[in-house]
Amino acid sequence: MRKGNNPNRSSGAAQYMPIILIVVTHLPNQTGYHAGRMEVVQTCLNTMRDNAGQETTIIVWDNGSSADLRDWLQFEYKPDMLMLSENIGKTAARTSLIRMCPPGSIIGYSDDDILFSKDWLNPQLDLLRSFPNVAVVTGYPVRTAFRWGVENTLAWACKEGILEKGEFLPRQWEDDFCVSIGRDPIWHKENTVDDIDYRVTYKGKHAYCTAHHCQFVGYQETLVKATRYDGRSLGDEKPFDIALDKLGLRLATIDKLTRHIGNVLDSEIKQEAACYITSDQVS
Repeated sequence: MRKGNNPNRSSGAAQYMPIILIVVTHLPNQTGYHAGRMEVVQTCLNTMRDNAGQETTIIVWDNGSSADLRDWLQFEYKPDMLMLSENIGKTAARTSLIRMCPPGSIIGYSDDDILFSKDWLNPQLDLLRSFPNVAVVTGYPVRTAFRWGVENTLAWACKEGILEKGEFLPRQWEDDFCVSIGRDPIWHKENTVDDIDYRVTYKGKHAYCTAHHCQFVGYQETLVKATRYDGRSLGDEKPFDIALDKLGLRLATIDKLTRHIGNVLDSEIKQEAACYITSDQVS
């Protein structure tokens, strides 16, 4: 039986902006590996929003974090939408976010440990809209990312654009990447000596022929075709990259607009982040 009418019966659904920024967060504690990650997550979210350069809808999916981060998200950061769940794994959370966004929207995805520079979004959108049949664009070019998920992108670039091969990524960018993942830069340089950077020019626009799964923008209806659910906390991202390459082009901006922080804000990144944060929400 039912008594009366649901007072929310006529309520409208949440309204999305045409560009939706989504982030999956996870901070189970603040000890050991996670001791410095509260500041990392805050820096990621603040620089993302402060430097987007336009109005967006921001959605955060929190995977079972401790009370400190959840309180900060709810009462200080205040995204447009906040999902609080047990830890269902990054891949499943990302898949859920992409599938809940409306067709026709542009999605900007980020892990919770990315630093965003000034005007990071517009150059990525420019490539997304200027090249045909783009699957994803990233602002974070990395040399080893040319090793997989580029077959169809390279084939298109060779046929339809001007494809250049060489060593184009600055060494400092690669050293920064190594530091962020705890890899020895000297070992990395020796291990990538035979790697090739691929750069394409199409109708006056330049891009690298690769992308990165930790930060990207793309159309919802394309991204949803590459999503899947799994029960792992940190699943293998290569199948996701390969699937996107089969759906369309995977591109990166010539300028590095985002970078991986790692689990600690060192002095260099703190100094850089201070230039990008305009909000006062980092505690």
